[in-house]
Amino acid sequence: MTRVLLVPDLPLERWPSMDRYAHRLHDWLESTDPGFEVRLAASIGDLTRDRSNGRTSGGYPRWWAQEVDPLKLVLPGPLHEPQRYVARYVLYPWWLRREAKRAQLVHILDHSYAHMVTRVQRRPAIVTVHDLMPVIILRSPTDGWREGVRNRFLRGTLKALRLARAYVVGTEWLKRELATWLGDDRRISVVPFGVDRAFFSEAPTARIRGRADWRIPDDAFVVLHVGSTVERKNVPLVIHTVARLRAEADAYLLQVGGRFSNDQQQLIERLGLKRFVRTAPLADESTLRRAYRAADVLLFPSLYEGFGYPVIEAFASGLPVVTSGAGGLKEVGGDAVVVVEGRDPGAYVEALESLSDDALRREELVERGRARARTFTWQRTAEQTADVYRSLL
Repeated sequence: MTRVLLVPDLPLERWPSMDRYAHRLHDWLESTDPGFEVRLAASIGDLTRDRSNGRTSGGYPRWWAQEVDPLKLVLPGPLHEPQRYVARYVLYPWWLRREAKRAQLVHILDHSYAHMVTRVQRRPAIVTVHDLMPVIILRSPTDGWREGVRNRFLRGTLKALRLARAYVVGTEWLKRELATWLGDDRRISVVPFGVDRAFFSEAPTARIRGRADWRIPDDAFVVLHVGSTVERKNVPLVIHTVARLRAEADAYLLQVGGRFSNDQQQLIERLGLKRFVRTAPLADESTLRRAYRAADVLLFPSLYEGFGYPVIEAFASGLPVVTSGAGGLKEVGGDAVVVVEGRDPGAYVEALESLSDDALRREELVERGRARARTFTWQRTAEQTADVYRSLL
């Protein structure tokens, strides 16, 4: 039987969205019986598994490819980044060179690992491109040796990315962006990602439990932000928006999946928001679902997104979404999102207040969102990805 080797991100990266994609694609490819054997080159991080089911994917005995306890660094803090680079750029490629010999096709599940294309032993390589941030980063000015080292690795990764036999992207928008960079769109397939069924069926008491766990009053207006807090996520705008909302209502900010930077922490304190901000930096799946239920709206003003998992997760959870519409967000959200262009917190405040005041419009958006979320299934993602594999075998 034809063997396909899936290459996920290493667990020590702790990138939940990448882990979720790897988990779901692997599981659905296995369960739909596409006619070939699917193997994993490494374990996948555990945050995107419900803790209670006890299942893990893959089986990888090496220390550098195992799940990492964030409270126990394997090496002292100053050596943590070198450890990650050694694992990603030396040990993992060495392992893939061996594993690829036993596969007929290799699918690298994150463009950040595209440097692995050169280690697939002349097998056809597919790369899932989630965004083109490496290209944007290399076009930005740098002023330190750390950025210089990072950019050197990025240039090698992008050079290898061009060598892939085929590419998978989540949106038509990203296909156009990638085609412009490659100079060719013939090898690019649009395969939208999915949303877990569990988001549709969280317990009715989840809202009450979530607010109790996070010490949020029942009648407060909760603005949710999901994902990392890197610059492109536009987190300062989220903070300013909540600060302005507090002039009119008892508003809280709930941030799930990221850690505030020092600058963001200082902004929160300067605006007097510290008492009204709740965080869950390392949220597992059940915590994430509870956060969507505990909130009143998802605020997602990213400056750049290739897809935007939180949008369809919020849809499935019955939560309205206010977003910038940047990158692929308009395409994913369709007519179920409120799009606010520009970077004015005042415009976002108006959008949020209108949702709070107009119950009919809110319900209409919620219904549209649920209907739209049902079109994003992991089964469909797996089936369309399998079609890409067959085209190369």
